Amino acid sequence: MPLLEADPYVGNHCESTTLVNLLRQREVDLSEPLIFGLAGGLSFIYWRTKQMPTPFVGGRIKPDMLSENLANALNLRLSVHETSSAKRAREHLLAELDAGTVVGLKLDRYFLDYSTDDFRFAAHYVACVGYDDDRFALVETQPLGLRWATDESLATARNARGPMSSRNRAFILDLPKGGLPDMGEAARQGIKAAAENFLNPPISNFGYKGMHKAADLMPRWLDDLESPADSLPEICTIMEDAGTGGGLFRTMWADFLAETAGITGVGAYQEVSESYREVSEKWTEVAGLLHEAGVASSRESLHSASEIVHETAEKEQRLMQRLMELSR
Repeated sequence: MPLLEADPYVGNHCESTTLVNLLRQREVDLSEPLIFGLAGGLSFIYWRTKQMPTPFVGGRIKPDMLSENLANALNLRLSVHETSSAKRAREHLLAELDAGTVVGLKLDRYFLDYSTDDFRFAAHYVACVGYDDDRFALVETQPLGLRWATDESLATARNARGPMSSRNRAFILDLPKGGLPDMGEAARQGIKAAAENFLNPPISNFGYKGMHKAADLMPRWLDDLESPADSLPEICTIMEDAGTGGGLFRTMWADFLAETAGITGVGAYQEVSESYREVSEKWTEVAGLLHEAGVASSRESLHSASEIVHETAEKEQRLMQRLMELSR
């Protein structure tokens, strides 16, 4: 079949890139940062269970919530299909593609035949824009872009299990009958939701409290991790290159706030945007220090990273309080 999107959008983060492409097919062209912000995407999470050899450090809300929050913000109809059967998952995907619908897929890219990932992560997203015999066309983030995956590898990737995985999750978006809501008001509500969640986390692993918790634990990682030489560079890679934390989401949030300033005419959003660009640089510095700590077994690097995260947590707490004031 011909590709449903011959020139798809290739962005920076997997779930928001997928949402851009789903909306573009519906002739709604929103920027990736705007989609991220409308969904209240900025957050922080530190997570580690006994089964996890490496802690998960994330800078956004939980997987799947970006799609669900965006649908709520814009009154979209989000249709989700999950099944434990790989056969039924494939049949559903083919039916949607044959009907001319771009489909969002959740999977573990490690199993795709074109992947060079050396770590498992079962909450990765792609937009499927077509198929040809036993291959499927998938839209990745930069620098991969449009890629073809074999039927077999896609089935394995979609059915993968692990932290934050789903049962062959596929999803599509449809527009509301009454049209989209006012973007300025939707942006303010997205900011308010993100700020409330960040400032009032349900447990100490989330929001600014989660940042302080991660900072407290960082100095011990050379002793607590089974293989710090492998785990610390992996945390750095996942944060900076795989889109779970680092500077990426703070930069996207800054871009969203700048766009909101233009939409609403509220210049104070631009001021907070510039502060978040500074925060973004700090997170990138932290990722570099974690990599250095793993390569050189450097306790000093871990202590430096810890100090920066504590300082950044305090700054982000103040910035979110300011955003709460602006968005009331």
